[in-house]
Amino acid sequence: MEIRKENKDLLIKYFENGSKRNCIEKLGVELEHLIVKSETGESVTYQEEKGIAYILERMSGYFPWRYEPEGFLIGIYNEDYSISLEPAGQLEISINPRENITLIYRIYRMFLEQIHPILRECGYEMLTLGYHPKSKVRDMPLIPKTRYEFMDRYFMETGTCGINMMRGTAATQVSIDYCSEQDFVQKIRAAYILMPLLKLLTDNTPIMEGEIYEGYMARSYIWDHVDPARTGIPRGLFDEDFGFARYADFLLDMPPVFVEGQDAPMYTGHKSTAEVWGGERLSRHDIEHILSMNFQDVRLKHYLEIRYADSMPIKCVLAYTVLLKGIFYNKELVKEVNEKFTASEQEILKAQHNLMQDGFDGDVYGYEAAKLLSYLIEAAKNQLMESEQLSLLPLEEILYHKKTLAREYYENNIK
Repeated sequence: MEIRKENKDLLIKYFENGSKRNCIEKLGVELEHLIVKSETGESVTYQEEKGIAYILERMSGYFPWRYEPEGFLIGIYNEDYSISLEPAGQLEISINPRENITLIYRIYRMFLEQIHPILRECGYEMLTLGYHPKSKVRDMPLIPKTRYEFMDRYFMETGTCGINMMRGTAATQVSIDYCSEQDFVQKIRAAYILMPLLKLLTDNTPIMEGEIYEGYMARSYIWDHVDPARTGIPRGLFDEDFGFARYADFLLDMPPVFVEGQDAPMYTGHKSTAEVWGGERLSRHDIEHILSMNFQDVRLKHYLEIRYADSMPIKCVLAYTVLLKGIFYNKELVKEVNEKFTASEQEILKAQHNLMQDGFDGDVYGYEAAKLLSYLIEAAKNQLMESEQLSLLPLEEILYHKKTLAREYYENNIK
């Protein structure tokens, strides 16, 4: 028990050190892409001729640093952003935190200028959808990284959709700063209260395993059937004593799946973090690995990472990022969300279930989803500059027509 307490204190200290006191509030953006063959729509694999590895190698000339664990190139990065790979070769751009949405867009445009000529040469396209529209996950090999082999093995025992999550999905993630433990608590509670609404607004999964997905928010269904030990809502989120300590307890009880050994990763299966490190102090590297294995919709690192949006076209990503800025960097609005909706974990899940069935007409805490989203967007504008308010137009259009990106894709590409 002594070493557990020591490791719990190390986790708490890590989170305290992440508090951004008296600094500019920034936004980090991560966007995952699906690389497909233009003629067939099939997935491009890592190791095939002119596959994902080839694309990364061709792009590496623009980047001073490479990430090559186990001898395979799977990441490149510079001072502004990094390119990395998800389990089946989904290509992710991770833009370092910036306070200005214009800078984020400029960096993304630079990325497009680098990768598009290579894709055209190879006969490929880059899609921003929440799930692969053509290839079946059973036909999609993992990239050569032991970490993903271990995860694949573990998730076969914990749920029915681990294989879908790893191989088929693509997401948009936005990170926001917190300035204290109290600020963290307020923001993570608000993020979960608003989760069903924002998932619906960013729903971009029209097809799943080659079949039209008739409902809404397919990625929510997938994540809900991966592993209850690391997904869902943090235990006791609305308890009075929720904070860094309770969050640390959750992480210590969560299986890390594997550890990074000196020579190679080592599978740890269903042993909890506390059991795996039962006689050792956590290093910073250990902590960051453990945090990376938490797959909840909102997770804590040295920032809060909001993970529930599908991969979307960049104009919608920027609109979504601006919306989150307008919500979570507006203390009064965050306070209002927490006070107006005395939600529970069960009520959040009920709201999500309603919207998965009924879309914008669904009920959220006694309100119609579309009306509540409209109010939220207007309230967020109070925190935004005029140019940022204009960036919200793609999301406002979705809301005006009550038509998700997934439904628009279906109408334009399938009907």
